[in-house]
Amino acid sequence: MFAPGEKYEYNKDLKRAFDKSLGQSLEMEILKTIPEHVFWDIKTPQSKQGLIRMNRYNPFRGREFTNFFEMRASEEALTRQEVKNNINDSTSTYRRY
Repeated sequence: MFAPGEKYEYNKDLKRAFDKSLGQSLEMEILKTIPEHVFWDIKTPQSKQGLIRMNRYNPFRGREFTNFFEMRASEEALTRQEVKNNINDSTSTYRRY
């Protein structure tokens, strides 16, 4: 255990005991226990067609918006509905100071 003439040191003993376990982070140790096939779907998509954007609230209806600006306006309206800041939909949200 000890070299000839070497004295016992608490710190050196702990370092020797836990040297292998402290060589990797806890996250890497956990990830190594997960089998490789769990990540196959993430690495290579199985679907041949592209992503089809559906309506989040009613999948039987068409797409929610047709362009970026409609999407932002819809998200802003939903945020204002949650916050309840009492701005009428016909009132502009832009102000001139």
